Amino acid sequence: MTTPSDPTSGLPDLRGRWLRLTAEGDAAQYPVEVTFAAGTFLGSRAETQGMILWDAGIYRLEDEHTLTLSTSSDELVTYPIAVEGATLTVSTPDGDVSYERAEPPP
Repeated sequence: MTTPSDPTSGLPDLRGRWLRLTAEGDAAQYPVEVTFAAGTFLGSRAETQGMILWDAGIYRLEDEHTLTLSTSSDELVTYPIAVEGATLTVSTPDGDVSYERAEPPP
């Protein structure tokens, strides 16, 4: 499955549900599942997870390789990203966190 581009912007279309692939290191700080909608996102944690850094908020793609989103402290943080096929990789200060598309954009 490929990640479609948003035809109005030429940027990757992140809308839909994504499941975390990365399990090692500090990946537990990040949601096990994240759902992107138009301008907003919702992160979900596993039963065994504590607080997650991306719980719910706003996001925007600055360009095809840069994602800005609000964290659990309401800070806007910018991350380098790569979207390859059905995989979204976010480069965080804690290491790369990868997600696999589980649901296509609406």
